[in-house]
Amino acid sequence: MTRSFARVGLGFLLWTLGQAGPVAAGPTDTPLPTFSDTHHAVSVYIAAGVIKNNNLETDVICTNLDTVAVDIGLEVFDETGALRNSVAAGSGAFLNVGVGKTVTVGTAGTAELHEDQVLTLNAAGNATTVLRNGSGRVVATSKNLICTAVVVDKLHMVQDPATSSLPPPSLAQLQLIKLPWAGGWDEATLNGPRPGGRARPRRTRPRRRDRHAAPDLQ
Repeated sequence: MTRSFARVGLGFLLWTLGQAGPVAAGPTDTPLPTFSDTHHAVSVYIAAGVIKNNNLETDVICTNLDTVAVDIGLEVFDETGALRNSVAAGSGAFLNVGVGKTVTVGTAGTAELHEDQVLTLNAAGNATTVLRNGSGRVVATSKNLICTAVVVDKLHMVQDPATSSLPPPSLAQLQLIKLPWAGGWDEATLNGPRPGGRARPRRTRPRRRDRHAAPDLQ
């Protein structure tokens, strides 16, 4: 009887492990958010090296290159891969960003640069207000953005060398990697009208050629 229970328990444990899917974590595996205006996001850029530690902060600056207004957001992840802010709740999100407009979001306010918004970190992952080895993901309702990112000293300002002998504060560019279109879905069906009222373009995969079909004759 004891052996039967042990076999049943082991079998149940193995079945449970088999049912468990991969853990969603980090900028490539975490499901994409929906903005508070119900528009779905696509992933535009990812980055490693998002820092919020020892008075260093990360700023991400994005310009809308589309012909209509778009929603833009920044998501950050800590060293555990946990998502530390909610674009859906408005943290790191900018709605209806106009054509040609630029927005800046930071992990905190800095004396050196201007931030339109700073992130509010949740208690997930390492449960601290620190990003030691963080990563990030820029999301939007369009891929037509250009963005850059920097890690900056949040306490000090650039001084006039004619009146000050202080060195300039730290500022280092953070590489952003732009992601291609995923393809295979109709963006108009996914998101409906774009912010600004215009319909989204249809994006579909090219039709595959039947290898058994007769060749085209010109």
